[in-house]
Amino acid sequence: MDEESALGPNYDKANLRREAEELGDSVSAVQYLDMREAYDVLNRHRDALPAELGRELRDNTPLMDSLVPIRNRVMHGRPLQAGDPESAVSICRNFQTRYWTTLKGIVDHLDADPTWEPAFENQGRRSDRILHNLPLPEYDETGLIGRSEDCKKIVSHLLKRRESMLTITGEGGIGKTATALEVAYSLVDDVESPYECILWVSLKTERLTAAGVVGIVNSIRDLTGAARKLGQAFDTDFRGGISELAEALEGIETLLIIDNLETVDGEEVIALYERLPDSVNYLFTSRVGVGQFERRIPLGPLKEKDAASLFRQFARSRDVSRLVRLAPNTVNEVVKRLRFSPLAIRWYALSVEAGEQPNLALENQEDLLDFCVRSVYEGMTPGTQGVLSTLFALERDVTFDELAILTDLSIDSLRRSIHELLNGSMVRLDNDPDGSLVSRVSLTEAAKSYLRRFNTPNPVAINAILEKEQEFRRSAEHRRNDEKARKLAPNVVRTRTSNDEPVAHLLRKALFESKDGVFGPSLGLVEKARSMSPDFWEVDRVQGFILSAQGNVDAATSAYLAALRKARVSDDKLAEAVVSYFFAGHLARKSHEVHKAADYARIAHGYFNSPETAQTLGSYLTWMREFNEGQHFLEWALERAEGRIKLITLTALVDSWRRWSEYLLDHEHRALEAADKAQAGFSIGDQEIRGGISDLRLFDAVLESFSQYIRCITSPGVDGAARDQQTVRMINRVSTQLFAFEACRGWRHFPGHVVKLRRTSGNPEIQDLCDRILEYARPSTDSEAATHESQRDEIAEGVVKAWCDTYGFIAHPRFPKDVFFHGSAVENRPDNGLGDLAGLMVRFIPKIEADGRVRSNWVQIIRSDGHGAT
Repeated sequence: MDEESALGPNYDKANLRREAEELGDSVSAVQYLDMREAYDVLNRHRDALPAELGRELRDNTPLMDSLVPIRNRVMHGRPLQAGDPESAVSICRNFQTRYWTTLKGIVDHLDADPTWEPAFENQGRRSDRILHNLPLPEYDETGLIGRSEDCKKIVSHLLKRRESMLTITGEGGIGKTATALEVAYSLVDDVESPYECILWVSLKTERLTAAGVVGIVNSIRDLTGAARKLGQAFDTDFRGGISELAEALEGIETLLIIDNLETVDGEEVIALYERLPDSVNYLFTSRVGVGQFERRIPLGPLKEKDAASLFRQFARSRDVSRLVRLAPNTVNEVVKRLRFSPLAIRWYALSVEAGEQPNLALENQEDLLDFCVRSVYEGMTPGTQGVLSTLFALERDVTFDELAILTDLSIDSLRRSIHELLNGSMVRLDNDPDGSLVSRVSLTEAAKSYLRRFNTPNPVAINAILEKEQEFRRSAEHRRNDEKARKLAPNVVRTRTSNDEPVAHLLRKALFESKDGVFGPSLGLVEKARSMSPDFWEVDRVQGFILSAQGNVDAATSAYLAALRKARVSDDKLAEAVVSYFFAGHLARKSHEVHKAADYARIAHGYFNSPETAQTLGSYLTWMREFNEGQHFLEWALERAEGRIKLITLTALVDSWRRWSEYLLDHEHRALEAADKAQAGFSIGDQEIRGGISDLRLFDAVLESFSQYIRCITSPGVDGAARDQQTVRMINRVSTQLFAFEACRGWRHFPGHVVKLRRTSGNPEIQDLCDRILEYARPSTDSEAATHESQRDEIAEGVVKAWCDTYGFIAHPRFPKDVFFHGSAVENRPDNGLGDLAGLMVRFIPKIEADGRVRSNWVQIIRSDGHGAT
C-alpha cells in the first residue's frame, strides 16, 4: 500500500512533521508517527496481518492507554509516576508472539539484571511547546508518591496567577524539590499553561548520602550566580546579572523556580522581585519562606500508607532484599521512626544497601537530622528557641494560650515565634479534638529528634517550665473546684470550654495581685488575657472589678457594660447573671447608684436563686429603704446559707434592723417603734455571738444597733424607764465583750452614747454599768491609761472555734487566722477534765511568733457573765 492509504487519517500529521525537516520522500512518513498512532495503524489493518498478530494487537489495545503515557514521560524527560517501571514491564510481557523478539530480549535482560537501563535518545525539550531548563528528576526509581493533591493545588494557583509568588515550605527532605519539579513538568505539558518559559535554578550547597552530608561542587550560592544560570537557559553565552536577565525576560510570560531559597537573604529576594518584569511569576522552595509578598504552601510528612509504599518501592528498585521482605507492621514502625520523611526513607534504604545494619541505621540518624534541621534551628531568635524548649519539655501538644502563660514572651513576640517555627517546619498546627477553632501546637518529629540529639535544653530550664505547668494545673484545679461550689467570689473565673483555662489562670493571678493594691501589674495581666481572648466576657468582668477596687469608677463601669454586651451577644445567661452580680456591687458601693444596683442584683438572683444573691439584693433594697422586701430576702438567705455567707447575711440582717430604726427615728419620729427595731437587730446578732461566732463586722453591727437603741430611748419625750430591764440586759451583754467591741469602728462614738444614757437614766444598775464602760474607755490618769493599755495588749477575750483533743484555736476579730493554744495552757481546768472546749468563751494572752502566727500560752475559761469560772 502507498503511505497515504496505509496511514489513513494519520498521514497528514506525519507528513507535516517530515516536511518540517525538509527530508522529502527519502524517509518514510511512518517514522513520524507517534507510538499510539503506529499501533492504531496496525490495528486498522489487522485483517491483512497474520491472524495471531492481529488477535494480539486487538486484545492488548486497552493496555495502550497506560503504556503510551509512560513512554511519553520517558522519551520527553518527564518525572516518572509511582509504579511506572513495573507497569511498563508488566504490559510488555503481554506481547508474546514471535513478532516481538527485540521487546522480549529487553524484558529478559531486565529480568536478569534489574539495574540495567537500555540506552535511548531522550528527546527532552526539543519537542516542548514551552522553553524550559528543568532538570531530570531524582525520584524516577519510585515516582513521586503521596503528593498528588499538593501538586494539583499548586498547579491550580500557578495557572490562575492570582498570586505572583508561591513558596513551598517544609522541613529538609520532606519533598519540596520533587514537588516543585513535578509541578513544573505538569505546566510544561498543560495546553492551558499561560507560560512561555519555565526557568529552574537550585541554590542547594549540600546533599545527604549514605556516607553523610557532602558539599555540592560548583553550587550556586547567591542570586547573581542564579541569574547567570537562568540566562543560559536561552543563551549559552549569557554572562550577565539580574539587570540583564530582566531585559531578556521583558514581555515573556515566565515562571521562575528557585529551589532551596533559604540559603540567601530575604532582602535579595525582594530586590529580585522588584527588578524583574511583571510578566514573571515565582515558585520557591524553602525551609523558612521569604517572609513577604508570598503565599506559602506548607508540605508535611507523608501519610503512613504513602510512606510505606515509598519504602517498599525504593527498597525493591535498589534490590535491598532485607528490606523488601519486611512484614507490613515492621515497615510501618520503621517509617514512623523515620518521621514519614521521603528523604529519611531513601537515606535509610541507601544506608542498609551500603552495609549498615537496619536496626543501627534507625538509631544513628545524626547526619540525617543535622542535614534536615540544623540550618533552620541556628537561624532562629533566642525567643523562638525558647518556645521550642518549652514544647520539648512539655512533651505534648498545647494551645497558643497555654504557651502564652508558660513562656515569658509577649503575645506579639509569641505569635512571631510560632510563625517562624511554622515556616521552618519545626512545629505543626492541628485542630483541637473538641471541634473548636482552637489550634494546638506540637513539635514535628524532626524537631523533636534534633533537640533530643543535638540541642537538648538543660535540666534547670526544663524544670522551670514544668514548675510553671504545675502551677497552671493547680490553678485550673482550684478554679474548677471553686466553680463547682458555685461561689460568687471574684476569684471564681468561669470558662466557656477547657481552652479558656490559660486565660482564666491569668485573670485569677490578676485578681490575687490586686488584693495587695498592686493594680498596675494586675491590669497588665488582664490586657495579656484580652490579647489572647478578646471576645471573652470574663476579661472585662475582671477588669471592671480591679478598676473598681482601684477607684476608677467610670472605667470600671465601662468594663462591666462591655462584659454584659459580650454575654448577651453570646446569649449566655450564666455570664449575664455573673456580670450583673459584680456590676451591682460596683454600682452600689463605688458609683452610689443603688437603684441601678438593685436592678442588676435581681437579674443575678433570678438566675442563681442562691443565698449570696438573695443577701446582696436584700442589702440593696434595705439601703433603698425597702425594708420589708429587703428583710424578706435576707431572712430567706439566712435560712439557706452556710459558712461565711451565713455570717455576711446575718450581719446584713442586723444592719437592716438598725437602718430601719434610724429611718423611723429620724424621718418619722417614731422613737419607741425605732427602739424595737434596733433591739431586734441587737438581739439577733448577740444571740449568734453567744453561740460562739467571733467576727469583727458582726460585733460592729451589734454595737451600732445598741448605739441606735440608746439614741431612741434617750430621745426627747421618750420614757426610757419603761425599758430599763431590757436596757440592763443589753448593756450587760456589751460590757462582757468590751475587748471585742473596742476593735469596732462604732467604738469611736459609742462612749458618747453611753454618757447620754448615764445622764438620762435614773436606774442605778444602768448607771453602774455605764460607769464601768466609761471607766474602761476613758481612764482618769496617765498611769491608769498606761496600765489599761498594757492590759488590753496582753489580755483578750474570744471563743474557742475548734478543739482537737489536745489543742485548739480561738476566734478573735483582731486575729483573722485564729489563735493556737495547747491544752496545757488552760489555767482553770474543769474537775472532769477539759472535754470539748469548742464554743466556750475564754480569756487569753496572744503572742505573735517569728513566722507571723499567733499562739497563746495562757488561757482562762470564763462564764457568760464575764467572771472567771470556778
